[in-house]
Amino acid sequence: VFVQLYGIAVLVIIGVLWNTFNLITTVFQQWKAGGVQTVGLIISTISLGNVFLHLSTFGIVVTTWRGVLCWDDLPMFFCAMLYVWLSSSCLSFWSIAWLSVLYCVKVVNFTSELFAKIKTNISPIINVALAVTFLNSCVMFSPFFSLNYRNESYVTPVTKNTTCVIKTPLFPTWINVNLYVLVFICYLAPLPVMVMVPSSIRLVVHLCKHTLEMRKNKTDVQSADSYLLVCKLTVALVGVYITTLTTISLFYLSKLYGSDISINSLLLGYSFYCIASGVLLTISNKNLREKLLALFYSTKASNASSKSLSGETGAA
Repeated sequence: VFVQLYGIAVLVIIGVLWNTFNLITTVFQQWKAGGVQTVGLIISTISLGNVFLHLSTFGIVVTTWRGVLCWDDLPMFFCAMLYVWLSSSCLSFWSIAWLSVLYCVKVVNFTSELFAKIKTNISPIINVALAVTFLNSCVMFSPFFSLNYRNESYVTPVTKNTTCVIKTPLFPTWINVNLYVLVFICYLAPLPVMVMVPSSIRLVVHLCKHTLEMRKNKTDVQSADSYLLVCKLTVALVGVYITTLTTISLFYLSKLYGSDISINSLLLGYSFYCIASGVLLTISNKNLREKLLALFYSTKASNASSKSLSGETGAA
C-alpha cells in the first residue's frame, strides 16, 4: 500500500507543480500586460481547476483507504473534498470546451451575419461564459455539504478483506436524488462533449483545408504550421477529456456490477488528465514554452556552475 501511495503521490506532485507553473506564469503575464486576455483566462481556469482536482482526488483516495466510510459520523472535511473534487472537475472540463469554441470561432470563417457578430465579440462572450461556469460550479454541488448517514445507509460488506461495515452517505430527504444526480452528471459529461466535439470537428476541417491550400501554393508555410499546431493541440485536449471520461465511466460501471476494481484507477485517470492537459497547455502557449525553457536552462546552468565551483574548491 505504501509503495502505491508513494507512486500516486509522485504523480500528484508532478501534476500540481506543472499546473501551478502554468497558472502563476499566465497570471503574471496578464498582470504585466495590464489586461485580461481570454486565452490566458481560460488557461488560468483550467490550471486552477486541475490543481484542486488533483489534490482533492488524492485526498478522497487516501481518506477512503483510511476507512472514512466506516466511521460513525461522516466528517465534514470528506464532504468538502467531494465538493471541491466535483466543482474543480466541472470548471476544468467546461474551460476546455470554451477554449475549443474560442479557437473555432476565431479561425473559421462564417457567412452568417449572426456568427460574424459573435466572432467580433467572442472574447467578452467567452469571459462571461467562464464566469457563469465558475458560479455554476460553486453552486451546483453545494448539496454535498449536507451528505450524512441515515439508517438506510448501512451496507453489509460482502468481501472477505473488509474489516468494517461500510456506510453509504445519503442526501437529505428533501432532495430528489435521481433528478439531482441526473442534472449534475449531464452538466459534467454530455454537455461539455456536445460543445467540444462539434467545434473541434469544424476547426479540424477548416484548418486542414487551409493548411493544404497554403502548402499547395507554397506561401506562408510557417503560418500554416502554426495553424496546424493549434488544431492538433485543441483536438488533443478534447481527446484527453474524452479518454478521462471513458476511464471514469468504466470505473463506476464496474462498481455498479460488483467488480472489485481498485479506487487507484480513478486517481490514475484524473492524474493522466491533469498532467496531460497541463503539458498540452504549455506546448500550445508561446509564453509558457519560453518560460519553461528558460527555467530549465537556468537550472541546468546553476547546476553546472555549482559543480565547477565545487571542483575548484576541491582542487584548492
